[in-house]
Amino acid sequence: MPPSASFDPSYRYDRQVRLWGEEGQASIGTTSACVLGSDSLATETLKSLVLAGVHSFFIVDDARVEHADLGQNFFLQSDDIGRSRAEATLEKLTELNPSVSGRASCQSPTALAQKDVEKLATFSVVVSANQSESIDTKFAEVLYNIRVPFVCIKSYGLIGTIRICIKEHTIANSHEENPRPDLRLDAPFKTLSEIINETDLNEMTVEQLRHTPYILLHFKALDVFRKHRNNENAFPETTNDRKEIQQILQSFRRSTEHSGTKDSENFDEAKAAVMRAFQKTTIGASVQSILSAAESSDSTQPFWLICEALRRFVKFNNGLLPLRGTLPDMTSDSNRYTRLASVFHEKALLDAQEVLRLTREVEKERGVGDVISDDVCYRFCKNADRIRVQHGALLDYTHETKECVRKVKEMSIEEQSREEKVDSATWLLLMRAVGRFRKEKGRFPGTNGVPVSIDAQDLKKRVEVLIRESVQEEEEIKAILHNVTDSAIAEMCRFGAAELHVISSYVGGIASQEIIKLATNQYVPIDNTFVFDGHSQESSTFKL
Repeated sequence: MPPSASFDPSYRYDRQVRLWGEEGQASIGTTSACVLGSDSLATETLKSLVLAGVHSFFIVDDARVEHADLGQNFFLQSDDIGRSRAEATLEKLTELNPSVSGRASCQSPTALAQKDVEKLATFSVVVSANQSESIDTKFAEVLYNIRVPFVCIKSYGLIGTIRICIKEHTIANSHEENPRPDLRLDAPFKTLSEIINETDLNEMTVEQLRHTPYILLHFKALDVFRKHRNNENAFPETTNDRKEIQQILQSFRRSTEHSGTKDSENFDEAKAAVMRAFQKTTIGASVQSILSAAESSDSTQPFWLICEALRRFVKFNNGLLPLRGTLPDMTSDSNRYTRLASVFHEKALLDAQEVLRLTREVEKERGVGDVISDDVCYRFCKNADRIRVQHGALLDYTHETKECVRKVKEMSIEEQSREEKVDSATWLLLMRAVGRFRKEKGRFPGTNGVPVSIDAQDLKKRVEVLIRESVQEEEEIKAILHNVTDSAIAEMCRFGAAELHVISSYVGGIASQEIIKLATNQYVPIDNTFVFDGHSQESSTFKL
């Protein structure tokens, strides 16, 4: 490795680049995060962000290091007792990655919420770690309106939660698993049609036939399929139609291929790919809704600029998205595969160039400069069928508590009793009750030396109050209370607001990955609530 390799992002973040791509890593490198709090959960989240290579982070916390912190936060030592916890964790975190800069403020998140919350508009994301509901609500309201992602994370005993609050999040590449290949069997472009027309299976030698790419076999089988129906536009749409294509492919084999040896591997590939390859080239509902929204939008955000250009491209391209331009692996001789790959790549490049031209038109119409680069446009077109838009919801504990109650109501009492575990929705409702308990009594249940049995009764009353605020019918209230078992309520009190490092580490790691998704506009973030139950090691997501 060269001496400078350790400072080169392509070496330092090699594994990440394979996941996010160079453009994703570049986005991570410009991300700035503000974290409210410096406890174990906040530190574990920041640790993963610092190692990922964010540009900078800012810790806001007025707490001092206490003995209890040493058992919860591995970044703190006995020498740190009495120091500012934000500054102590800052020192340790910046040692992990010299290319990341960090700052700390000893003011409380409450003070920041009262006077300087608007300054957070300069950050890429704001994270609230184990803050009170009133602080979360204040920050969420401001950040939601200025479109800064707000990630609210909590670690309470064996329960961890993540709530993402963002008005709108655009995704340039959702990284859909196992996407169908974009082969355009129903709509071949000119240069591809030329190769198809030049291909004559009957004139080939056995050796040439054995090394014919299966995409060409598919096109030839489609020709026969259409002749059988006397319809030049016929296309297999049912399972029986595709089975007929497989039979036609089988008929193409020469007598020496019927043995099914490796010599006929391309035919085996062709047969196996029929069900996925023979699908009409259409635009998915989610992408179509984005294009429709782009038509009525006057946004100058890069995503919406290029979406409007994409909409115009589709309108004049027979309803087709830009060609993806990649071919799956297949058995073939080098010459024919290289030629096929070349025409697919060239067509994709031409489509992207046309989208870029249309983008320049949109930019001019909306009075912005050339904000979309050639590379960005090409990548966008390549993943055009995988763009997504998430519309979030403002953090509203009153509304979300009602949703929790509704989900607990829908639970099957018999199923919960049989499995002897508490549903994630119940834990989430209990977290809301703990928040109410903290707000009204100034402490967490199970703390200050109060017996668990006493606080459990107190917490149960608050659970009932929350349910009654959401449900009117007495029978329904009793049924929901039946699902919130006394043992689960007592467990929340036994936690005593303890922050277990193993839970904080797990939840912080997930939170950091969700933050990176938001920063890179890649993959699909949680929409919008995540709950981890350390008792069963199970996680659930809800949209509240």
